[in-house]
Amino acid sequence: MIGIIGAVIEEAEAIKKEIKDIKSNVINGISFFTGKFNDKDVVFVQSGIGKVNAAITATLLIEKFEVNEVIFSGVAGSLDEKLKVGDVVIGCDIVQHDVDATAFGYKMGQIPQMKEWAFESDKELIEKTGNISDFDHHIFYGRILTGDQFVSKKDLKIQLGKDFEALCVDMESGAVAQVCTRLGVKFLIIRSISDSITDESGMEYETFVKLAAKNSTKILENII
Repeated sequence: MIGIIGAVIEEAEAIKKEIKDIKSNVINGISFFTGKFNDKDVVFVQSGIGKVNAAITATLLIEKFEVNEVIFSGVAGSLDEKLKVGDVVIGCDIVQHDVDATAFGYKMGQIPQMKEWAFESDKELIEKTGNISDFDHHIFYGRILTGDQFVSKKDLKIQLGKDFEALCVDMESGAVAQVCTRLGVKFLIIRSISDSITDESGMEYETFVKLAAKNSTKILENII
C-alpha cells in the first residue's frame, strides 16, 4: 500500500480526482481515502498545515494502513532565483530550518538526540522521477527546508537558501520525513513551486497554488 499526503485543500482536490473507487475512512477526525491510483492501491490524506499536523497524520497513515512507502505531494516557496512558479523540486533530503539547539553543540536544524541532520528520501523513489517526460516546467533535485512559518520576505529566502544550500521551503515535509525515518518507512517529497523568490509570496501563492498542485500531481502520476 502506498501512502500519499497533501497539505492544503488545493493539493487534496487535485490528487483525489485521480483516485478510482475512492472510499473514506475517518480516524480521529482525519479523513483517509483509499482507492486505486494508476491501478495501484493507495491511501490519501490531507495533513493540514504545519509540522505537528503533518506528524500526526503521517503516523496514523503508517500505523493504521500499514503503508510501505509515503509520498508527500505539495507546494513550496522558492529559495533560489533559478526556480520559477510551476517548477518541481524532488527532495533528496529534508532539513527543519527552525530547529535551534546550537547552544548544546548541535548544528542549526538538527533535532537533539537524533543522529540525522537531514532526512534522506528513498533513492529508488527518487530514481523513478528520472523517467518523467512531457512536462511543461523544470524538475530540480536538492534539499527542501521545513519550518512552522510561511517564509515570504525575499532577503530571508535568499539567506535560508544560502545557509542550508536548499532549493525551497515548506511547512510539513520535514515532519513527515522525520516520522518515516523513525518508523522505518521509505519516503519521497515532491514540491511544486507556488511562489518565487520575491517579496510578493503571499500574493503569488494565492494566484498559483492550483497550478503548483496540478504539477505535483502530474509528477505523482508518473512515479506510481
